[in-house]
Amino acid sequence: MLSKLVVNCEPLNRILDGRKISQQEVYEIFNVSEKEPTELFQTAQILRKQNKGNFVSFSKKVFFNLVNLCKDTCSYCTYKAEPNESKLSMLSKNDVNQLLTLAKKYNCVEALFVTGENPEQKYQEARTWLKTNGFSSTAEYLIHISELALSKGLFPHTNAGNLTKEQMRELQKTNPSMGLMLENVSERLIQKGMPHYLAPSKKPKARLQVLQNAGELGLPMTTGLLVGIGETPYEIIESIFAIKNLNDKYSNIQEVILQNFHPKPDTLMNNFP
Repeated sequence: MLSKLVVNCEPLNRILDGRKISQQEVYEIFNVSEKEPTELFQTAQILRKQNKGNFVSFSKKVFFNLVNLCKDTCSYCTYKAEPNESKLSMLSKNDVNQLLTLAKKYNCVEALFVTGENPEQKYQEARTWLKTNGFSSTAEYLIHISELALSKGLFPHTNAGNLTKEQMRELQKTNPSMGLMLENVSERLIQKGMPHYLAPSKKPKARLQVLQNAGELGLPMTTGLLVGIGETPYEIIESIFAIKNLNDKYSNIQEVILQNFHPKPDTLMNNFP
């Protein structure tokens, strides 16, 4: 037994014994902990100390908002910009090079490249921006600046939506890891009136396919869930198990983020509870 603690919730005892638990047992843990969470907190604390101790590590990184035009519209999103908005970001090769140089000066070790979902598929402005910089696609631009980052001594980490397997294969040559949020596996959330209705790239099957492609490539991935956008607790658990199942098969999930939703002004969900 990994711990001397014995709790009333039997699935938690299985966890403390180092045994796997089923999705149904996680539902049981949720139902018990919703009323009385103390045993869950105790178990989590023990696991943290056993696996991580009291150390907190971090990676000093620089954030590149390469382009925040996006062909999709998520009801909660504040990242996406329209061409006429002041928050629009469209970095040139020179912008990227200057920021990489500054990041290296301040001892950053990682360059986080973030873009909207295939903006050139919707916006002429994006196509013009790419052509001006000498590229035909956002993915092609990302491949170039990832090579540039690595040449300057920074590890690139790309988070650019649903890239193809071939695009990921090219980026894998320079990116030690990449990122793609699963968000949730619920098909309800893509129906009319729901947060992902106008965001085809957020279809669960599409997201899972990208994560599966990464697994087949042996590419370490950061992924996770967006919590509080209308999903049920059971859909959260189902989504976590979808990630777990991928990792059981490919062993390439390096981080799982649980990102909380908070209503923001100027979004379709600004009054969402």
